[in-house]
Amino acid sequence: MTAVRQVLRRLGKSGIAFILVLALDSAFYFTGNVVRAFLTLFLLVPLGAIVTYRFVRFVQRHSLWSVRNRLLFVYSLIGVLPILLLMVLVGVTLWGLTNDLAIYLATSALERKLDPINNAVDSLAHMSPDQRRVVAADMEDAFSKVFPGVAFYVRDQNGSNRYPLDSPEFKLDTKWRDAHGLLFWRKHFYGWALRADNQTQICALAPLSDELVENLVPNLGVIALIEVKGHGAPDLSLSPRLHLPPAVSTFDIPVFLPSTVEHYHFDNPNQKHEGVLWVYSRPSAVLTSFFSKSESLRGTLADLFIAVVILFLVVEAVAVTIGVSLSHRLTTAVNQLYEGTRRVLLGDFQHRIPVRDKDQLGELSESFNQMTSNLERLFSVEKEKERLQTELEIAREVQNQLYPKEAPPMRGLKLTVCCDPARMCSGDYYDYQEIAGGKMAFAIGDVAGKGISAALLMATIQAGLRAQISLNQPNTELCVSLVVSRLNKQIFANTAPEKYATFFFATFDQVSGTLTYTNAGHLSPLLFRNGEVQSLDSNGTVVGAFAGAVYDESTIKLMPGDLLLCYTDGITEPENPYGEMFGEERLIDIVKKHAQRDDREILQIILEAVRSWTGSPELQDDMTLLLAREVTTA
Repeated sequence: MTAVRQVLRRLGKSGIAFILVLALDSAFYFTGNVVRAFLTLFLLVPLGAIVTYRFVRFVQRHSLWSVRNRLLFVYSLIGVLPILLLMVLVGVTLWGLTNDLAIYLATSALERKLDPINNAVDSLAHMSPDQRRVVAADMEDAFSKVFPGVAFYVRDQNGSNRYPLDSPEFKLDTKWRDAHGLLFWRKHFYGWALRADNQTQICALAPLSDELVENLVPNLGVIALIEVKGHGAPDLSLSPRLHLPPAVSTFDIPVFLPSTVEHYHFDNPNQKHEGVLWVYSRPSAVLTSFFSKSESLRGTLADLFIAVVILFLVVEAVAVTIGVSLSHRLTTAVNQLYEGTRRVLLGDFQHRIPVRDKDQLGELSESFNQMTSNLERLFSVEKEKERLQTELEIAREVQNQLYPKEAPPMRGLKLTVCCDPARMCSGDYYDYQEIAGGKMAFAIGDVAGKGISAALLMATIQAGLRAQISLNQPNTELCVSLVVSRLNKQIFANTAPEKYATFFFATFDQVSGTLTYTNAGHLSPLLFRNGEVQSLDSNGTVVGAFAGAVYDESTIKLMPGDLLLCYTDGITEPENPYGEMFGEERLIDIVKKHAQRDDREILQIILEAVRSWTGSPELQDDMTLLLAREVTTA
């Protein structure tokens, strides 16, 4: 029972179903129920395909698992199979060539046999009526030795005559014109020739007996003319006239191939029909007939064939020797590599593969030895990488703590902010907080560079800005240009010269509805009002680059419904695969189209549009957006 269960498990549901349907189909077929057998055949085809696929997969997984078996399989495909196919190709080619030679010999002999009749009729056509009587009788007497039963028919000014007089009556329709070749009349083939016009008909009719046709080429085999109109092809296997030449060897098998031959019908003037010239012979007989006058050439061809066969066998022997040596070398190297990898999996990095030859396999073994010696170092590097990754995660968490945790204050201006870093840590900066006098301050910046260094500078800017705001006296008006100027000096004094940032800082007064800002080299924020767009002024250069940089400030009054968009260059500068930047114009079009939507939706639409533009899952730069909407009047 255990063995049966194992067999059934191997077969699976598809295999069991295939066996059952096959048994059912066989039962229907042998009991005579052909219809049901035909119907079950439709189930056998898909089930057979599934079983075949599963069998191939089973062989691939089990029998072809080892490299040795795969090499043997490949050698069979590239060695044995091509030889078999070559032998089949040579056999089929020789068979077809022999058939063509046999047909050529038969058709050539038939044409030569009928040419004298055509020449005789042509000669009679050029004679006077009185001469035709004498010459036609002499021709009939001469041709009767080659074509028993031959007859000549003459119709001219002297009347109608036939030679010999006891020939069967043969009256042609007056529509006939010159013709020669084969004629099918009274269920027999005739060789004939005809010269005819409106007043004269001269015809020669020579019956072609089976013996005469078969002996067109002596010792070739069976040659037959078949009229196929209304009849099937002849069954030569049942014909009593299969006088084949004796076989000279085991491979001297019979060959047969029909060829079409044109002929006329007595009842269809001037129309040609197709019949069959059938030749049934042996290759030895065909070659003997074809090369009967070229014995030296035939001997040379035989010697050349034997030489090619010997050379082929020598090449095959050399190929087998090289293949066996190569397969042993390959399997040995693969086994050594397999054993080495298992040792490495167990943690043995001291294992080495012996290198015997300086070929590609030797270099492969040497590469394996170098790999094992470097694995331990790579593991230490990987551990260090994991430690750095952990530190980056911590740095990202620290940076996230630096961003404002509370929602933006509603001081007549609704702020919506989002930041999407290109790496683990971002170099973009944004901040907002309430200040004295019922005002709100907010800022956005972009630090030069990416990664950890940019994040550190961003933290410095955030600390400096908040320190400057906190130092301001409660009853003192906050001067945005002075704050930016002090921040510039602080960053310049405490960072490297190549470290700088673009910076936009603004305060909003709810009472007056005015926005006071300083733009330090940052991309100009965009103000959308009544379907129009306005770029805010730039009041100075970047912060941290020059200690003595001077900054101004500008003031603008916001109206209800105004929309102010601040952004970093990660929004407008990303390029598509063709090198085109997203650009400020596309950003403006998107905001105009969706200005009436929720602010958070507008930001998400912008981010998705930029990602679609680049066509890459990885960001080219940090992307930060700050959207400010005027929601109340003064």
